[in-house]
Amino acid sequence: MTERTRYLTEGVRKFSPLLQAFEAGYTIEEVRAAVLEALQPEFRNTVVLDRYGIDLLTVEATNVSKLKQTPSSYELFRSCMSVRSSLLDEDHDRCAQVCSNWEQEIAAGLRFYWNSARLEVNKDDLPIDEFAYEAFRNIGSLLEATMLPYLRELLHLHESRNGSQSVKVDILALHFGAVVNRLEHVLGANALRPQPWNIPLNQWRNIAQHFSIESSAAIITCRYGQGNSRTIQFTRADLWKALFSILSMLLAIRTSHTIFFMDHGNILASHCKGFGRKDSDLQFQFVVGAASQGFEVASLSVSPDLSIAVFKDCTTGEPTPRGIHASQFVLGLWQATKSVKVQIDYITKSGVRHLRASTLGSNCAFVDSGEREMEYLAQVVDLTLAPCDEA
Repeated sequence: MTERTRYLTEGVRKFSPLLQAFEAGYTIEEVRAAVLEALQPEFRNTVVLDRYGIDLLTVEATNVSKLKQTPSSYELFRSCMSVRSSLLDEDHDRCAQVCSNWEQEIAAGLRFYWNSARLEVNKDDLPIDEFAYEAFRNIGSLLEATMLPYLRELLHLHESRNGSQSVKVDILALHFGAVVNRLEHVLGANALRPQPWNIPLNQWRNIAQHFSIESSAAIITCRYGQGNSRTIQFTRADLWKALFSILSMLLAIRTSHTIFFMDHGNILASHCKGFGRKDSDLQFQFVVGAASQGFEVASLSVSPDLSIAVFKDCTTGEPTPRGIHASQFVLGLWQATKSVKVQIDYITKSGVRHLRASTLGSNCAFVDSGEREMEYLAQVVDLTLAPCDEA
């Protein structure tokens, strides 16, 4: 298993509580009920929740729960939802047009975000000067690459109300500070200012961009602002809090975007066409999808000729029915890898290799294209009960 695929499999535990829930004894039905209870208050069209897999819903329910733990972040989330809904209610076609204008920039920002998470280094043991550098490198790059496209989209949505013909090029012409300043009149005076420092997000970006940072044995000193610049000091603990505060703001804005698109996808699809996804994104979705059914992908080996996923059960269900359930993921494995042959190895919670399922990618392609029904795979997937030799 490569480092990239190791990140994908380990990332599920880091970003989703699914596996831990199943290991604690919760059933799929109990997990889904809790997830729906958390999400339904945030949706206007609660019936659409039935369209989505528990993997996606669990991630967003977890995000909402995290936001509610910090009232200011949850308030920002609700304010962003209000901006989006206001234009949707006034002119749903115009809303879809504006959202489509920012799809690619937001997608690029998200790719940057996940790449940054994958490459993140542990900062705990860094000397204070290196810690300050790493923390502001994270802050600056995330604000510029990931946060700014979302903020521009929000401003464009707000300024498109009441028949305004605000266009994307006008929004792009605004510097970061102008975008933040205008949005503060919409979202709230302190909505984009991490507290208690009360410094707007654009100034945090400027500190990072200009490396206006000095450090002593225990204090990090930063300068910001044009002309008569101002100075602020942080301890290591303070700067950690500031970083997490900014990440919480990003989570609020990002989650509002995701839930809005999930809630109103039928309307937004008139103009929003989606964007291409990297192989690693599709493979991570596959791993999370397995987790939604109580399977941990213990190993994922990908090659053009053969891709193998080893599923370890997190439940105590009967091995043979659970193994057959796992075998249904051959289609998802092929969709994520497009290999000539795909294989699922199922291991029980106690560590016994119980079943292997394999099939040709061409069989999966028939089902994926709609040429054959899902039941076709039951005829062409080879099932081997234990003992299974290693591939």
